[in-house]
Amino acid sequence: MFGDGNVYSLLKRAKRFLESKGLSEPESDVEVLLSFVLQTKRSKLPLMRSQKLTDIQVLQYERYILRRSKREPVAYIMGLAGFMDFEFKVNKNVLIPRPETEILVETALKIAKKENKNSVLDLCTGSGCIAVSLAKLGKFKDIMASDVSGSALEIARENARSNNVLDINFVKSNVFSGISGKNFDIIISNPPYVSHEEYDALEPELKYEPEIALAADDSGLFFYKKIAGKAGRYLNDNGFILIELNAYKAGEIKQIFSTCSYKNIEIVKDYAGLPRMLKAESNSLMGN
Repeated sequence: MFGDGNVYSLLKRAKRFLESKGLSEPESDVEVLLSFVLQTKRSKLPLMRSQKLTDIQVLQYERYILRRSKREPVAYIMGLAGFMDFEFKVNKNVLIPRPETEILVETALKIAKKENKNSVLDLCTGSGCIAVSLAKLGKFKDIMASDVSGSALEIARENARSNNVLDINFVKSNVFSGISGKNFDIIISNPPYVSHEEYDALEPELKYEPEIALAADDSGLFFYKKIAGKAGRYLNDNGFILIELNAYKAGEIKQIFSTCSYKNIEIVKDYAGLPRMLKAESNSLMGN
């Protein structure tokens, strides 16, 4: 497709090809994929402009660019995604970790340190990026991570092992259905929150990700209502809940948690200024 070439010429042809397929900003994609093929840092590519690739490397790169031209996400092509400076395996069974989700981890770590909280439940764990990051960066004595998808849990366990985390208890559970007899200081979750109408209108890249991890019934509010209604039974007194928001329904979600008697409810914005996380505290009556 691209023929023989050095780094510079391959990048140029790949960028032109992706532009012809309607990708509006392909420069990052072609550089990330080429650095992956060459097993080098993207920042080093300008210093390698004249380096020629082997025939095998060119063929591999062409295959990756062809997949990207069909709007497959770069993370799935590489099978890897970065989160909190760690590396996570991803495939079609789990969502690709987003930078904005790091706010949940950062907030949980601050709460744990300030309030001396040492147990956490990660609902809808997916790739396990939240639970594994908390285990790596915090001092929690008890971390449980759950998901309804057995395939997702396989990836999460693999990510725990590859990041040298051995003490997470992974549980197959539909929200709280598989969690019994335990209470936690912190419940954290990035649940499915896209309505089915919103899902139908998503860009093609997102259609590669598992619909079960993206879309939710009740106009995208199903899991917020379920978690808000039951989390109090699984939180210790003065426990915290941290949940990622559908930024366009933050007010509705806050009302759901207000109705369920949480206290100190706060909406936290991400670095783009969008409502990204709801933070709330339990009270002593919730588990009754």
